[in-house]
Amino acid sequence: MIIEILLWAILPALLISIYIAKKDLFPEPNKAIASAITLGFLIFIPHEIFFIFFGEYYWSLYYDNFRSTNFINLLESFFQAAFLEETLKYLVFLFFVTKFNAFNEPMDAIVYGVCISLGFSLMETLNWTNSVYFDEGPSAALIEAKSRAWSSNTMHAGCGIIMGILLSNAFFQKKHNFIKLVLALFVPILLHGSYNFSIAIAKTTFTYLLLITCLGLILFGWRKAKQRQKLKKMENEDKVISVNYFNTFFSVFINFIFVVSIIYLFQ
Repeated sequence: MIIEILLWAILPALLISIYIAKKDLFPEPNKAIASAITLGFLIFIPHEIFFIFFGEYYWSLYYDNFRSTNFINLLESFFQAAFLEETLKYLVFLFFVTKFNAFNEPMDAIVYGVCISLGFSLMETLNWTNSVYFDEGPSAALIEAKSRAWSSNTMHAGCGIIMGILLSNAFFQKKHNFIKLVLALFVPILLHGSYNFSIAIAKTTFTYLLLITCLGLILFGWRKAKQRQKLKKMENEDKVISVNYFNTFFSVFINFIFVVSIIYLFQ
């Protein structure tokens, strides 16, 4: 059963990433795709480092408000999950993927955005499945792996594709670049946080609606990008901006204020 659990935990994210990469009209190098998935997987390292430095404050905030169920659900959904995870994906993309020589057209941002997100989803699925395996046994772990194979991967892929679309517009179009950088983090945070919050408060219908929305974003975004690609005769396009540290961290700060506002306004 362990092999079956591992297959359900690992294969879906990898196969979706490979399928999307191979459907690109100008396919990315295998090494670049593997690097993007690996970078997404390794996001757990800075995630853990964050809690080493700020965990004492975070957990004191958590336990001081433990009796307020709504506050805890909002804190876990919009900060611990959505803000931290999507911000780390965002920074990985901006500080690593944009340095790839193969990152030279709008579709690339979508492909790499999905690969980073599914690399993270793979790590997250393995982590949760491992916890369930030791706490509740192999049968429960298999159910967890199967559930996350479609639910978690769909949500993360949806967030990845919308981040990729907005970042592709920021890098390859000349108007409103900073706003697009902000939105490239804002929209995935809103989607991811809402998804996690719907699970926390057991609103199953809303959870499924959000997953359908993610699936719709994947199909719509991919179709639009492919239509644009078909009009091209060559792959390379000039990027109109490069990574700017001030703009990057200011966009993260704006989204941090947004998340804090949500938590305190709706608690």
